[in-house]
Amino acid sequence: MAKELSYTNHIEHYRLDAEVADYFKPNALEAQSIRRRYQYFEKYLRPQQGGIILEVGSGGGEALNILKSSATHYLPLDLSLKNLKVIRDKAAGLVTPLVADGFDIPLKNESIDMLIISEVLEHLAQPEQVLKEIFRILKKNGLAVLSVPYNEKISYQLCIHCNQLTPTNAHLHSIDEIKLKSWVESAGFSTLKVKKVNNKAAALFKMPVLLKQLPFGLYKFADDSLNKIIPKPSHLLMLISKPV
Repeated sequence: MAKELSYTNHIEHYRLDAEVADYFKPNALEAQSIRRRYQYFEKYLRPQQGGIILEVGSGGGEALNILKSSATHYLPLDLSLKNLKVIRDKAAGLVTPLVADGFDIPLKNESIDMLIISEVLEHLAQPEQVLKEIFRILKKNGLAVLSVPYNEKISYQLCIHCNQLTPTNAHLHSIDEIKLKSWVESAGFSTLKVKKVNNKAAALFKMPVLLKQLPFGLYKFADDSLNKIIPKPSHLLMLISKPV
């Protein structure tokens, strides 16, 4: 059985990753998958005028698309200065980029109203520690939305540099609702909603791209219906809160 990847320096790893991966130009199918996930985030969080929303692992800054109509203060946090500069330059609203590590966020206790952490936890050797840090900075009754690949089969490749088996895409964990709920509740959060989305069968036939003009409500209905017939969701979403 392959050993779990162990970073000697995860900060440098993901800084270099940002130099290789272009988070601002995903392929058409991935772009629609990301877009639909963030539409769920908007529905769950309902960003309010004057609120502060932090995104841990901001990648391509997709959250900007759900904040266009509000005066929400957006804090994209990433290890890559390169990506954060692009997000800052294309932002129309109030944006304060943070070059930082999710394990050590340079913000005061209970200073954030809302939080997004999308497609990050599966990369972390100790995801519970990041969730505890998120708990620290989130205000009481604050909301956070998480997304991870659902029940993913972890595959491995042989690294040409170290001759060791390395997880594909640096995904360290296969996550289902039980595992994710145990992580968030051990950090102190309450679980408000769990949702499985983006059917794999539909993706196989490029349906998200063909139906990209479909309003979100109709997309949600179609995706929910297909996941009942063919239970193959690709992503797990969870809405959590910090109790009073």
